[in-house]
Amino acid sequence: MFIILLIMLLVSGIVLFFCGYYAAVIRMKLGRNVLLAVPIVLAIFMLNVMMALVELSKSPNWQ
Repeated sequence: MFIILLIMLLVSGIVLFFCGYYAAVIRMKLGRNVLLAVPIVLAIFMLNVMMALVELSKSPNWQ
């Protein structure tokens, strides 16, 4: 289970990185636009997923 949690944490971190990248690309190309909200909302969701994974890793059922 530790490997699965670690893989999920790494994938969510990579998605979080690309959300920041695409937010910067959208801002440079289009300026302030409604599309800027999509990577920001996805990044907030990924932060919540990462926090949940860290809490799950502390549980004895997932060790």
